[in-house]
Amino acid sequence: MAEDKVEVLRAGCFFCHVRCGVLVTKVNGRITNIEGDPDCPHNKGYTCSRLDKQRYLEGFVYNPNRLKKPLKRVGERGGGQWEEISWDQAFDEIAEKLAELRDEYGPETLAFTEGTARTWSWLHYKFTNLFGSPNTGGNGTICYSSDMWLEPCTYGGFCSDKSDWVNADLVVLWGRNTIASEPLLWDWVNTNRKERGAKLMVIDPRFSEVAQQADLFLQIRPGTDAALALGWINVIIEEDLYDHEFVDEWCVGFDELRERAKDYPPEKVAEITWIPADKIRESARMYATTKPACLPWGQKGGDASGINASSAIRGKAILRAITGNIDKKGGDLLAPPSRFPPAFYEHYALPQEQRDKMIGNDRFPGLTFKGWDVISQAYPSFYPYSNAPLLFRAMRDGDPYPVKALIVQADNPVMAFSNTKLVVEALMNLDLLVVHDYFMTPTAALADYALPAATWLERPDNCYAVMNHRPMYFGAQARVLERFEGGADVDFRDDYEFFYGLAIRLGQEDKWWGPKAEDMLDFQLAPMGLTHEKFYHDVKYMAGQKKFEKYKEPGYKFLTPSGKVELYSSVIEDLARETGLPFDPLPAFEYPASSVEKHPEWEGVYPLVMITGARFLPFYHSEHRQPGPYRDLHPDPIFDIHPDTAIDLDIRDGDWCWIETHMGRIKQRARKTSIVDPRVISVQHDWWFPEKDQALPSLFGAFESNANVLLDDDPDSLDQLIGAWQQTGVAAKVYKCEDQDR
Repeated sequence: MAEDKVEVLRAGCFFCHVRCGVLVTKVNGRITNIEGDPDCPHNKGYTCSRLDKQRYLEGFVYNPNRLKKPLKRVGERGGGQWEEISWDQAFDEIAEKLAELRDEYGPETLAFTEGTARTWSWLHYKFTNLFGSPNTGGNGTICYSSDMWLEPCTYGGFCSDKSDWVNADLVVLWGRNTIASEPLLWDWVNTNRKERGAKLMVIDPRFSEVAQQADLFLQIRPGTDAALALGWINVIIEEDLYDHEFVDEWCVGFDELRERAKDYPPEKVAEITWIPADKIRESARMYATTKPACLPWGQKGGDASGINASSAIRGKAILRAITGNIDKKGGDLLAPPSRFPPAFYEHYALPQEQRDKMIGNDRFPGLTFKGWDVISQAYPSFYPYSNAPLLFRAMRDGDPYPVKALIVQADNPVMAFSNTKLVVEALMNLDLLVVHDYFMTPTAALADYALPAATWLERPDNCYAVMNHRPMYFGAQARVLERFEGGADVDFRDDYEFFYGLAIRLGQEDKWWGPKAEDMLDFQLAPMGLTHEKFYHDVKYMAGQKKFEKYKEPGYKFLTPSGKVELYSSVIEDLARETGLPFDPLPAFEYPASSVEKHPEWEGVYPLVMITGARFLPFYHSEHRQPGPYRDLHPDPIFDIHPDTAIDLDIRDGDWCWIETHMGRIKQRARKTSIVDPRVISVQHDWWFPEKDQALPSLFGAFESNANVLLDDDPDSLDQLIGAWQQTGVAAKVYKCEDQDR
């Protein structure tokens, strides 16, 4: 009998952005074990429950429901009928249709959306820019991308994802529950607390898992983060707790900030946020006087959601600056510009005439090419985003011009964007919808072509992660699984192969690096004198150098127009002047658009305040809903309701209930818990049911329990500068389902 062929290969998990180093054991070509790599300095052998061996293998990589070969729609869109085709046929037909639509409507008729960017994000920019379209977007508007634009407006760089978790004397988790979202980060915090005695402060609408471990917890009213940030700024300035040396030497606009902060004394902020005034003072003092302190970016509390998004993000950036925690050991490290120059994305290949056509440019320019044109002069790392609510309206209505084609990768717009019914109407009106994904999702079910994507185990990579506060590259991972290892009926393609297959049919071949992803990886590594293979075999792991307080070096300038930290942003002021729109160079607060304060007629009709988006393992946004070991852990959608509120509404634990806003209603099971305020409910997001019929009107149950059905994306309700839509702080009501509704 022949001996088993056993291989142990390195890889970088990509089930979330943290990217843990893992060792993958293959026996005769099939994975039998996945475990953390103890030699990886990033996670030191740690992995979370998402990477449980049995759960991962059965629930994801070997899940029988994975897309395995390219599918082409047969019959009506959303009818659930498909035929298998080859990749060559798919590429030929998609490229031909794109060329036809470009000739008829112009290249801007093509749009692209991404999700959590767990792909080679730069490739879609390269493809769309060379095609001639400026319209790329995704959910980054209400998440990471907003910080990527607004922080450079403040200090000419991006530091909220480079926090020095392990050396901070105080870690402030503001709207971030790392135990449920990125457990490795919690491991860092917990180790720091045990070994160094670091303190933990948590700000969140929920008494979450991390909040239960905190030294100080502030239970904030959803959607009022900007007010709290301004309240902290008020206390820190009025009590003379700010870092005089850093502010005097390296900041501009302090006098203007001081005047604005006077409008937000703790007593006023207490009324807005539901946090007692003395606790606002205590927490502000704790952050200002505990040195060093880090303030990583967070989303769930509402800082990137809705009409106050810019002010909340800017407020937190200002707090980092005036307390002197920028670029300090144990603070928030100011990252250099991206390792990839703008030319890598081919942004300059897109004529200015086409950049000016980007949807959202004229109304929400912060994240669009108009904002990129301003900020890239100093800080070239930012990548532009079309405004999603306006983009979907252009698909549906043809205003300001027809958007007739959409490519979707690592995204599920039917589940991921607010106003689900409008999103579906928009997708139904397209002439071409292409989805590249692992599974048949509600969005893929509406597509013309549903194409099977390679997972992180089925593609090579020069893995990139942030190790505490410094970048780290994994020695390039091999293709752990070849795309044909499942047999002749399996043919996954990675992101590079997908775009290259279209690019060579649309006249872009000379702009790419070759037919395989390895060609691109070799290009990236060439400045280091390495190849992909050499990196994998000889380097293994390579961490960037630690460097703190770079601003103290002779001749240093922050990458802002003034060369200093701009507490009063000249970039935002210039955009306001250029566009004639009322953008405020300083943070401010107003009540969320879908709140009772903005709609007095809702008083008594929608008595509760709803949040969405709280993370819960093992899911990651809309992923892992397929029946199997992941779904077994969490079979039904759940919303949190305080026991006193539940008693008043005659709701028992586990009851199916209707959750309703002015946009519609969905149903989820009640979980009675005191982690939420009696005035608040927390609704799980992105629920769909792969076991249900994929054809319309079911669409895998996309309208039954999906929180985005309840959320408004009216352009008048968005953040004026960056166009963020509201996901928290929404007026709602709850009532028990009748028996026939369950």
